[in-house]
Amino acid sequence: MIKKLELIVEPKPHNRKEFSQSLENLAENLQIHCSSLKIDESGDGLTFNIIAQWETEDQMSNALRSEEFRILSGAISALTKKSIVQLDGKKVSNNSSKIK
Repeated sequence: MIKKLELIVEPKPHNRKEFSQSLENLAENLQIHCSSLKIDESGDGLTFNIIAQWETEDQMSNALRSEEFRILSGAISALTKKSIVQLDGKKVSNNSSKIK
């Protein structure tokens, strides 16, 4: 059963560029841990939508314990003013630390 994690994040205005650069630097390594990874920035640059998918729950669990996902979680915590975490289409939290 495919597992889907969606993170919708809104960086703090003065941290948008820093968050974008962090995400760009992490993207290739994050992809290694996912069956599918899609990162979209809204046209106005105000929000980012990160969608990661895995074939199994075990693959997802292992990926979420990886250093890359810990770094992503830290960047979201430090650089954003709002984040929404959804798992398989259901809202889990407004806090990226819950992705673990």
